[in-house]
Amino acid sequence: MSSKSLIALIALSFASAGFMFAADKVENKTAGCCAKAQADGKTCAHPCCVEAAKAGDNCTKCKGSGKITKAKK
Repeated sequence: MSSKSLIALIALSFASAGFMFAADKVENKTAGCCAKAQADGKTCAHPCCVEAAKAGDNCTKCKGSGKITKAKK
């Protein structure tokens, strides 16, 4: 194996490890429509948000991300 191939293999392994760990760190972000409804004391009625909430996730279609977290009082 040549040194160039070895360096390329090492670089590829570092890159794949970086992608693997980056996927674990998803920011929990509530969609704007859901945050507005929550501020009014309601729950969002968008069908996509309702489906995502059933799965315990924030709606990615409405620009949310990650899992739903309960706010501490």
